[in-house]
Amino acid sequence: MRKFISFLLEYYKHIITLILFLITVFVILLIIPHQTRFKYEYQKGKPWMYETLIAPFDFPILKSPIILEKEKDSITKNSPLYYFRDEQVLKSTLNTFKEDINKINFLDSLNKKAVLDYYYKFLTSVYNKPGIIEINDSIFKANQNLIVFIQTDSAFEEHFKYNIKTINEAKQAFINELKKNNPEIAKLNNLNDYFKPNLFLNKNLTNQIKQQLLNDISPTKGIIQQGEIIINKGEIISTEKFLVLESLHKEFVKTSYNPYLLVGQFLTIALGLLMIFLFLYHFRREILTHFTKTSFILSLIVLFIFIAQKFFQMDNKSIYIVPFTLLPIIIRSFYDSRLALFIHTITILIISYFLPNSFEFMFMQYMAGITAVFVLINVRRRAQLFLAALFIFITYSIIYFGISIVQTESVQQIEWKNLTWFGINALMVLSAYPLIYIFEKLFGFISDVTLLELSDTNHPLLRLLAEKAPGTFQHSLQVANLSEEIIQKIGGNALLARVGALYHDIGKIELPQYFIENQHQIPNPHKDLQVDKSIEIISGHVNYGVQLAKKYKLPKPIIEFIESHHGDSTMQYFYKTYLIEHPSEKVNKDLFRYKGFD
Repeated sequence: MRKFISFLLEYYKHIITLILFLITVFVILLIIPHQTRFKYEYQKGKPWMYETLIAPFDFPILKSPIILEKEKDSITKNSPLYYFRDEQVLKSTLNTFKEDINKINFLDSLNKKAVLDYYYKFLTSVYNKPGIIEINDSIFKANQNLIVFIQTDSAFEEHFKYNIKTINEAKQAFINELKKNNPEIAKLNNLNDYFKPNLFLNKNLTNQIKQQLLNDISPTKGIIQQGEIIINKGEIISTEKFLVLESLHKEFVKTSYNPYLLVGQFLTIALGLLMIFLFLYHFRREILTHFTKTSFILSLIVLFIFIAQKFFQMDNKSIYIVPFTLLPIIIRSFYDSRLALFIHTITILIISYFLPNSFEFMFMQYMAGITAVFVLINVRRRAQLFLAALFIFITYSIIYFGISIVQTESVQQIEWKNLTWFGINALMVLSAYPLIYIFEKLFGFISDVTLLELSDTNHPLLRLLAEKAPGTFQHSLQVANLSEEIIQKIGGNALLARVGALYHDIGKIELPQYFIENQHQIPNPHKDLQVDKSIEIISGHVNYGVQLAKKYKLPKPIIEFIESHHGDSTMQYFYKTYLIEHPSEKVNKDLFRYKGFD
């Protein structure tokens, strides 16, 4: 038992890391769809690279998206319109007309009755055969169907669209009739009162019928019989053959069942994460021993797989709207380009495992990820991010155009609307700055953007150092320049080294006169102090520097520079001075050491 406990204590970090990777495997397994995968990969315009394919069962042939879209568009434009007639409009109009006729002085009662009888029939005919419609009825104008249905109490009247009049058309017909038979009445000023729409669209019924017609569209055309040859080996995959293969693919996934599906998916995902583990073990082992850093990388992988799955489930959305290039950009902000590209590659491989046209998806995302990493050598300037978004959009567009002209028979058949998804994708890349800030706060990291802000000598803490301890400030600038130059030569994060050097001595703000670089015009105050007091002051600048850093909320990596910049080295001047002053005394050298590694 003791051996087991000692083993756990010795290797607990490795065990925690292993558990974290296993949890990630199972989480991804829960996210991805569990359906049998079609064993053939194919592209329109490319030769069929497998053996001659024979239909294993009967299945219908799907229509192409273009044909389905045309059929839907035709129904939308030509679906029947259903109107109802408001009978009260005619009654109101006849009453108004009667009142106006009765006011006319030049007609006697007999003529008035004749006029009323005649025009009653005319107006009734206009309003009921079939009726008057709104001038601005956009649905009526857009519909190309010649037939319109008008609802009555017992049934629907079927009318030709051109027989239905607008207000202006009905009014003009009435005026023409008046001019022909009763020109005096045509001079009435209130003719507009006689013509109002009495046909109104029954939107619910119209939409219901249209939706029913859309639902009745058959997604298939014809059928492939079992045993029929689908495609021969080496045959070029034409548009028709591609549709047949797609039909078989969907039918196969729908009807087949694989009892070992979860086992296969588990092994595939586990292998992908094992590659990440081995990469970190061989090249970035310090990440594996750090729980936060490991969980950060694995969380990002799970997050992007989850987003990809959600968009894949949305039929009306495109998977290409997801900015997968944010993954290498974010990782590059905290680590290096090689790690960012490797994590991006494994993540895209896992995602392509459950997506159709996996080669197309994987190739596009991989190339876009490489573009993002190459353009963003660092994320120090906002202009770089805009440039990266532009180049990512161009990369997507070029690859999509290249694949599309191979798959389609002409440029006209390319779905140019997909470029909109790439544009939105590129715009979403600009969210990298706020996302980097969020991850910094969540995981306690430090990015190049934050380092740039801290390297500004107008930072309040650096301005205070320049004011209180100008000699130390100049010393820090020199050390920062030297550190940056050396790190650039040997490799590493030169910006981090520079910022750490700028802040490493901020603890000297408290008692600047006790440090030699600030003693230009004053005598050395240590001459009047006991050695132990001088040691306390000199070593104390480290602790005070840490306190100042926490007060000004400097990131932890910068605080570590302050804590450890002297390490556990000895204060040689005071140590040797004490030896000279106390030659016969046995001196404990540890009393003269800094405590940077405690």
